[in-house]
Amino acid sequence: MKETFDLAFLGGGPAGYQGAIRAAQLGSRVTVIEEKLLGGVCLNQGCIPTKTVRASAEVGRFMRRAGEFGFKPVEALPDMSAVLARKERVISGLRSSIERLLHANRIEVIEGRGRLLGHGRIEIQKNGQLKLLEAAKIVIATGSRPARLPLLPPGPRVFLSDEILTITYLPEHLLVIGGGAVGVEMAAIFRELGSQVTVVESLERLLACEDAEMSAYLTGILQRRKVKVLCGISVESVDETNEGFTVRLSDGKELLPDTILQAVGRRYNTGGIGLDQLGVVLDRGRLVVDAHLQTNIPGLYGAGDVIGGWMLAHVAFAEGICAAEHALGQESKMDYKVVPRCVFSLPEYAAVGISEEEARASHPVKIKHFPFKSLGMAQAMGELEGLVKIIVHAQTDSILGAHIIGPHAADLVSEIALAMRANLPSRMIMETIHAHPTLSEALLEVAQALHDQAIHIAPESHPS
Repeated sequence: MKETFDLAFLGGGPAGYQGAIRAAQLGSRVTVIEEKLLGGVCLNQGCIPTKTVRASAEVGRFMRRAGEFGFKPVEALPDMSAVLARKERVISGLRSSIERLLHANRIEVIEGRGRLLGHGRIEIQKNGQLKLLEAAKIVIATGSRPARLPLLPPGPRVFLSDEILTITYLPEHLLVIGGGAVGVEMAAIFRELGSQVTVVESLERLLACEDAEMSAYLTGILQRRKVKVLCGISVESVDETNEGFTVRLSDGKELLPDTILQAVGRRYNTGGIGLDQLGVVLDRGRLVVDAHLQTNIPGLYGAGDVIGGWMLAHVAFAEGICAAEHALGQESKMDYKVVPRCVFSLPEYAAVGISEEEARASHPVKIKHFPFKSLGMAQAMGELEGLVKIIVHAQTDSILGAHIIGPHAADLVSEIALAMRANLPSRMIMETIHAHPTLSEALLEVAQALHDQAIHIAPESHPS
């Protein structure tokens, strides 16, 4: 006899497990079907592993700077096996936490690969065994996978972004192909661990979808930290050698890395799960959904990376919850107007809203900056490289965008996101007392500058 559920999630990543918990809170009988590991790419290969190894790299950086803080210099050589072991402990603990949460919410987790058969039926295959179940509504949350470059030879020293943190050695020279968020993060992390790092980006700058001024600022920091950045250049060919690789670039130059990371985007996991047979509309592999995250098939939803757009874990969280709520009779719909995004490089880059270029194209704007070096807490921390930039509508004072480079930028941006979500003008930030000494005062200082009340930067030095 087939099991029946009110709602089934195909995929137990960020969208799947959070959506399932929300559905359980609403009183429905829920199942999560997961082929590999609960938590998806974010927990097992992406967000959490990256930040865990990044924390190790940051400790190494502080150890090398011990003299600046009054300590005798110490040797800071990473033990990659120990770094990776700590990463695995963190992942395992968090994955167990998700398992416990799902169990506590009486959500049935089924291991295997799910395939849609139509009319709410799902076939699940594991180790050659088949299982059938039925669900009144279904959410596709199968995520994405890294894109591959066909010119790169397969081998133990060529990594995709989902594989790089399984590395068992520290590269002598790491070539990062791709200057988006993943490429920039990995370049910064491996440089602090001690590798020579080169980033090759075919577009004209790193983080090409972000604010140009802030991209240039972060690029400068990376270069000062000895990351070699090559933009407007592509990889023409790659030949394997005994020592590593010979990589020929479009400018005629050669690189000789011993390790290569491909960070050139992602592909949607929509193949082989029955979508074609059901007539589900796809757009270049992406699942097409409406504002409620419903596909063209009533009762079939999509959430997370598989629907494209903002391919970020925190967006997937919100999408999974939205899909669950609408599937269970609420009028929930997604609102993407305020989406914070973060690049966990060293230092971090966080942004919300639009860039200066986008703002100037459609609004009268006012723009102000504040450097971290003018901030008491940043001086105390020894973190002088950083910049806050806020863009407001010149007539209404509404916040159009904010960009932060510096320590804890990803934490700081939430204040701006909340202000934007609540339609608060920048004056409200200025009129809110901020604790001293804190990094959050940098946001206060920019808000003050926007209203010609800057305290800690001289009037003539205000960039606009």
